[in-house]
Amino acid sequence: LENFFTPDELARLLDAVDEVAANVRQSKGLGPGDPFAIRNALAHHDAFLDLIDHPRMLPLVVDAIGWNIQIRTTHLDYRPPYPEGLAAGAVGTGKGADHQAGYRNVLWHPDLANLFEAVSLDGRLPFMELKVFYVLSDLTRSNSGNLWMVPGSHKRTPQELRAMDFKVDPAEAVELLLPPGTAVLWRTATWHCVGPNQSQQTRKIMHIGYHHRWLRPTDYMQQDPALIARSSPIRRQLLGALPSGDNPLGDDPDFHPSSQYWLTKNREDVPLRAWYEARNGAIEPSRQPVHL
Repeated sequence: LENFFTPDELARLLDAVDEVAANVRQSKGLGPGDPFAIRNALAHHDAFLDLIDHPRMLPLVVDAIGWNIQIRTTHLDYRPPYPEGLAAGAVGTGKGADHQAGYRNVLWHPDLANLFEAVSLDGRLPFMELKVFYVLSDLTRSNSGNLWMVPGSHKRTPQELRAMDFKVDPAEAVELLLPPGTAVLWRTATWHCVGPNQSQQTRKIMHIGYHHRWLRPTDYMQQDPALIARSSPIRRQLLGALPSGDNPLGDDPDFHPSSQYWLTKNREDVPLRAWYEARNGAIEPSRQPVHL
């Protein structure tokens, strides 16, 4: 989705990235050319927090994966250009001088393969989550720190990728060349990696990951109570809280505990359900067509 952000939205996000980057450099003693990543980025700036229920993206997310969801991860990735003379390893190999220098030439991979393979009958990863990839810097040119993907690979198995020694045929891969302000909604079982940044500018992107409420998030156990308190009911659901404030183990936690993340009895704890039904009718999401 090109031109997803308005100019003001994009400017606010870029200002937030620069503000957080300054804090990270000071806290970690990093130089201006050092790459870094921030997980649970939503807790670091309200501009990132506002992405999790963006009014133009949330309908697409719920249409694709349903209303019984929460945030798994919010990931800010900041990759300055490679220093002059730093050679790039082959894309997706996890090897090369760039990888050894800390620029993370990450292996081709699907997300969470080791976790989700265990629940698969045929070796293919089940549909447990999706991500939104927000492009904040110019990635229209090759080798600017672009995201690479293998279309259709969500139907293939991680075992196949390992058997290939993570060497993907270049003819099967696509380098996403995207302008700033673009949003990409994608299934994380798709094989992907990040290419080198040999441009003249810093790669700045955000990933927002959504998965089912009965899974545990990656970035947090519980969000800051102050953050929860100032959030809307829908945002509280996405942040892994119970908007009703009920006991997470139900009405009889001593003798009949029942996780409200598994079998929700209070509709207030999943306000996205009423939000969805008001827009689509009281039909289960699994019965609805997906329009992306």
